[in-house]
This record gives sequence, C-alpha cells and structure tokens, in this order.
Amino acid sequence: MESVHPSVDAVYDQVTAHLATLDGPGLVEELRALLGARLVAYLAGVSSTSTVSSYIDDAATISDYARDRLQAAYTVAALQHKLGATPGLIQAWFQGRDPLLNDRAPARVIVDDPSYDRHTMISAAVAMVIE
Repeated sequence: MESVHPSVDAVYDQVTAHLATLDGPGLVEELRALLGARLVAYLAGVSSTSTVSSYIDDAATISDYARDRLQAAYTVAALQHKLGATPGLIQAWFQGRDPLLNDRAPARVIVDDPSYDRHTMISAAVAMVIE
C-alpha cells in the first residue's frame, strides 16, 4: 500500500532549505501563521504578542537564544504542516503532552532546551501527523 504522505526526508529537506532563507521577521511571520502569536511569544520568551508583531515589523531585535528556539519550532511546525496537519492541530500538539517527549509539551521542551534531541522531536512531530 502506497503512503498518502510525501517522503518525510524530502519534506524535511524542503523545510530546512526554506528555513535557511528566512530572516528574523520572515521566520516569526511564518511561525505566527502556524502557531499563533501567543505561542510564538512563549517560544521566544517574551511576555507580549506585541513584541511578536515588532519582530515581524523589524522594530525589535530577536535574541540569538530566542532565534534558536523559534528555528527549532519552525522546523517541526512547518514539517507537520507540509505533511498535512492544519495550524489548529499543530498548535494543539505543541501545547499538549506527547508520550515520545516523556509526556511533556513540545513547546515546553523547545523552551527548556532548544537543542533537545532533534531526532526525537522530529519523530514525535511526524508521528502526530501520520498516525
């Protein structure tokens, strides 16, 4: 039986190639479209969604630490979206507990440690879409 999902490796390569072309405002804007401003603010470690808008308008500078977290989140969210998940489903997954992440919310894992085992995070993200 043929899979209805595109090759995960090919989609991952597309996502990471696109990520490499994004500047800070573009990254935040695309991530906001997938996760919403509140979740992006949480991931960036800022208290206000207006700061997210300032990032997009290039009126505020994104710290390197926040950029690392946002890039990690973008990789996962964009992969899920390209595999067919809706933004609402992606947002729910980011905020809910995932057994592959030791019953922690993916957003929390990224905030606590953006360099968390990427393979485990990607596996959990793909499992949410494909299963």
